[in-house]
Amino acid sequence: MTSRIRKKGESKQNTTHINCYDCEYLFITHDKNKRYGCKKFGFKGPYFPSITVFSTTGTKCAYYEASPRPHKGRRPTGSNGRLA
Repeated sequence: MTSRIRKKGESKQNTTHINCYDCEYLFITHDKNKRYGCKKFGFKGPYFPSITVFSTTGTKCAYYEASPRPHKGRRPTGSNGRLA
């Protein structure tokens, strides 16, 4: 993706994208040409779905929902300390 030069008075907030790794609807595919997918929109593509949505519609993703996934870097373990 190419970077865009901001005009005077345009905030950085308008050019940042949603982090799809935190979204409930993101899934990773096995297709090397279409690595990322969105369950809510129902498509796969080579870029994060939020980037595809922004480049297509000009607005940020309206369906972003924080994922209930475990905290990054932690794996769920059983009471004996082994992976569940």
